[in-house]
Amino acid sequence: MAISLKIKGNKRANEGIGNDLVSLGDNRFPVIDAQYPGTKGATDFIVIRHLHDKSIYTIVCKNVTPCDSNREGTLYISVAVPVKEQVKGMFNLLIELQNAFKSNCMTYDGAKFHFVARNEADRPFEEIIARYTTEPYPYKAVMTSDDLTATAYLFMTPEQISDLLNDPMRGEFSRYGEIVLVPVTDPSQHVSTLNIPARIWRSYKIFVNGRQTGQTIADPTKVVTITLPETEKHEAISTTFSINQARESQVRGIAIDDEAQIIYLNMQPKEKPVAVVEPEIKAPEDSKPKNKTLPFIIAGLCGILICVGVYFFVLAPQWKETDAQEQVKPSDPKDEEKKDTPKLEEPTGPTEPKDSLNSADSTKNVESDSNVGSKIVEKMKGVFKKEKPEVEPKSEPKQKEKTAEEIAKERQEAAKKEIDDQYKADVKAIEKAENLSFKEFDIIFKRRTNYTDKDGYDNFNKKVEFINNVVNYIKKLSDQTDTNEYKKSITNLAAKANELGLNGLANKLTNRLNGVPSEINKSKKNNKSF
Repeated sequence: MAISLKIKGNKRANEGIGNDLVSLGDNRFPVIDAQYPGTKGATDFIVIRHLHDKSIYTIVCKNVTPCDSNREGTLYISVAVPVKEQVKGMFNLLIELQNAFKSNCMTYDGAKFHFVARNEADRPFEEIIARYTTEPYPYKAVMTSDDLTATAYLFMTPEQISDLLNDPMRGEFSRYGEIVLVPVTDPSQHVSTLNIPARIWRSYKIFVNGRQTGQTIADPTKVVTITLPETEKHEAISTTFSINQARESQVRGIAIDDEAQIIYLNMQPKEKPVAVVEPEIKAPEDSKPKNKTLPFIIAGLCGILICVGVYFFVLAPQWKETDAQEQVKPSDPKDEEKKDTPKLEEPTGPTEPKDSLNSADSTKNVESDSNVGSKIVEKMKGVFKKEKPEVEPKSEPKQKEKTAEEIAKERQEAAKKEIDDQYKADVKAIEKAENLSFKEFDIIFKRRTNYTDKDGYDNFNKKVEFINNVVNYIKKLSDQTDTNEYKKSITNLAAKANELGLNGLANKLTNRLNGVPSEINKSKKNNKSF
């Protein structure tokens, strides 16, 4: 049972308030019998105390007497809830419990209520408490002081008291041991110890993708829209939410740090669709535009080849023949005379001119020149027989670029994998929480809402919430912390850590209480680490 009830009072004149008249749930919380002189004669008022593990709300009734005496007595109806939880409608719950006790366990004479001697029954109180539930308290937990002599009195209308009990932890309360809410018709006729509003709107800064936007939001029901404008590569993106919507539904991409009063938005803009570039299709060889200068080059080379051929095959043999004839002609006049008067001698055998065209030397010369021409012709032919220049191979068609949907899907998968990996790392870190610094743990605590759909999240979150309570308690420690309360609190936290399987953290907490009293007092000053 998250809501605990304890009712005490001066049922008999000589018994004081030592025995519980009614007790439901965990009754291990104190109810103090005090006079409260600053109430200025009010008969019913409410007292608030915030301990490290519980918040206690007590409605005090002064116009009562014991069952065996007409002396003034007191009735205390106290409700306790865990420190990080709250009851919406706490004021109504206290009033219902008060009316139920007075109608079932007291008599009224027109002026005062008197205890009756019979024993009280728990059943009506169980039914009343069952109608109320607790919910997480979203803001920073505040502890009241251990100094119970420092009491703050706030004079408010019942409606204002009801509003304040729906947000009962204010930073100003930490300086006082008890906060007394006194109902009055006109608060302006009284002087309160603290001048604080009954209902406050806490202003939250808004961070988008790690950067502060300069915008704030205070009204928890007001719906706001945060927009990232369109860019060259990304489309515009908007997120609409209210503080209550973001907190209640734990929207992915939105995290609320109530203690720092910051809202973190993770907004991933959608990339604009990328134009798909079709691969260039090369035209067939036949359809390619031909080089206009190539025919002229070929024609020129053919002309040169023809000229060379004519020269060697036509002109060159005539030149050789003429040369041979010139060689047959006598160059000496005497030879001419001899030629004119040949000797009448009988030839002894067939003779041939010495320098005849059929001579070996002449033939050799002609063949030699002809070969030169042939070689040149062959070389020229080789020019045209040479293989065509290698054509660059067709390049492979460009790969089709990915569509925007494909890119977005890949990014989503990458983001999911990143979250999965981070979750696994955070789970391991929490199992060894004693090795974490408070700063490292705060980062894990803030992003835990990203893992709500992961296996084992409930168990993981339970450990994280518990460790957060430990961290908050240690941060508030000082050498002024009551040693007995310190020992009790650390022992309870260590036991809870063992229940959750956080044995290393349990051992580290227990080590705070080891040693002589001076060492224990010294450990109270360590409010920076486990």
